[in-house]
This record gives sequence, C-alpha cells and structure tokens, in this order.
Amino acid sequence: MKKKIIISIILLLLLLSILLSLLIGFDEYSFIDIFNIIFNHTYENNHIFKIIKYIRIPKIIMICITGGGLATSGCVLQAILHNPLADPFTLGISGGAAFGAMISLLLNLSSKLGFITMPLCAFVGAMISMLIVYILSFRKHFNPHTMILSGIIVSSVCMSIVMLVFILSPIDSIYMTFTWLLGNFSILDERLVIFTTTIVTLCILLILLLSNILNIIYLGNDKVTTLGLNINKYITIFFLLTSLITATIVSISGIIGFVGLIIPNICKSIVGDNNVVVIPFSAYTGALLLLLCDSLSNFLFRPIVLPIGIITNILGSLFFIFLLLQKKNK
Repeated sequence: MKKKIIISIILLLLLLSILLSLLIGFDEYSFIDIFNIIFNHTYENNHIFKIIKYIRIPKIIMICITGGGLATSGCVLQAILHNPLADPFTLGISGGAAFGAMISLLLNLSSKLGFITMPLCAFVGAMISMLIVYILSFRKHFNPHTMILSGIIVSSVCMSIVMLVFILSPIDSIYMTFTWLLGNFSILDERLVIFTTTIVTLCILLILLLSNILNIIYLGNDKVTTLGLNINKYITIFFLLTSLITATIVSISGIIGFVGLIIPNICKSIVGDNNVVVIPFSAYTGALLLLLCDSLSNFLFRPIVLPIGIITNILGSLFFIFLLLQKKNK
C-alpha cells in the first residue's frame, strides 16, 4: 500500500512538473494562458500559442524521454553488472556517443547525409567505447568493478578527444557546441525529436518485455544455468538496447550524466529489486528529476539558462560519494 502511494505521488509530481515547465521559461505565462491555448482554438495565431507548441512542448517531451531513457539504461546496467555504480556515464557509453556525435558535428555530416547521421555516429561511438570496455575487462572475466573502472577510463579518453575537437572547432560554433556538450535542450531539431522519442520509447518497451529475464540475470549464474538461458545472448541484447538509448539521447541533448546512477538506486530503495516494477517507476522518476533540474536551470542565474548537465553532474557526484561512503560503512 505504501509503495502504491509513493508511486502515485511521483506520477502526480510529474504531471505538476510538466505544467510548471509549460509556465516557466524566458517568458512566464499564467494558468489561464495555458488553459486558453489548449482549449480555445482562437489562440492558434497567438505568439504564446506558437511558443508553447513549437518550443516548450517539444522540449518537455525530450526532457521526459531523456530522463526516462537514461534511468531505464541505469536499471539494466546495474542489474547485469550487480553494481549500484553502473550507468551509461560511468561505463563510457555516454562519452563514446558524445565522441561520435562530435565527429558528425565537426564534419557537418547531417547537412550532407541527412539528420539521422548524427544519432548513427553517436551509436557507432557508443558501440566502439563498449567494445573497448569489453576488451579491457576480458582478462578479469568481465568483473563488474573492472568494467566500471574501464568505462571511466574510456569515458575520460573520449571526453579528452571531444575537448580537443572542441578547441579546434571554428570560433563561431564554439558556444553552441559547448552548451550542447554540457546537456542542453534549448535548440531542438524537430525531426530528431520525433526520431529520438520513437527509438527510445521502443527500446524501453522492449526492455520492459524482457524485464523478467533481467530479473533472472540479476539473481546470478546459478539461476541462469538452472533455467537453461543463453545468458550471453540476452546480455548482448541489453547492452545494445542501452547503447542505442544513450546514443540517441546524446545526439540531441548532449551529455547528461548520473541520471542512470541516481534514479535506479532511489527507486530500488522504495519498490525493491523487481525490474518489472523498478524499470517503469525509474522511467517516471527520471523524467521528474530532469524536469525539476530544467526548472532549476531556468531559475538559478536568470536570465542566463544553465545547461541541465551541470546540475545533474553536481547531484550525481554528491550521490556517488554517498554510495561510496555507504558501501564503506557496510
């Protein structure tokens, strides 16, 4: 009963945060303005209607998809590796995706080969980084701690290369590239919004369908052997899905770290380790966290809007320290 109440509260807070995000921005609007825009069709030519429809609603959709996708990826990676510190950021997936997306930006491939080029390059970068992590972890028989350390190393190398590319970029594109790199939803390609929403939603649904298998993997090798599952096949599928989610998100919003670290740990402490429940709950809570971080980024240094990745990195670093201290006490 207590779990159901908490889940209901999170869903209510999510709806309120969506409404708050519609109201708050560079210009602020009242509830009456929003109500008239939604229900009164005479407002269709109004500038407020255009701002809400073409700027704020796509931004809210992308924030929710990003938060839900990263939180879901964190759940999957933590279940596979049996480690609460695993997430797309610490395993180097985000760094590899950023490297691939940066190459696409530098060579201006999207204008030459189509808008899908950037997500594709990000996915290739994510897969290359995961392959390197696999190779570095191979001698330790894919020990979870070794994989996370390898991921942090690969992420650091990728980000160093990304910063080098950033420094060598033309001066007129530095600001836009830098804000994208830190996690930014201010400039969104409408085609990429539809593409990202579709890909991430499909991947989350597929993960939900396989959540019982994820539970079995989480129980350990003995249980997997008893049931006769091909564990390597399913682990590969889960890694591909999380890499695709992360790469697609990074290509449109940049690097937003630690959402996949914070949210799954909080949600598991509330609803337990059953991934059938944890994954959808984490997706909702991840969306809520990013919406709140976005509202905070609008308020802190107004009229300057902070990149949302700065806030999530601060929160994530503090939570990382908390987890390490908790583990040490145990």
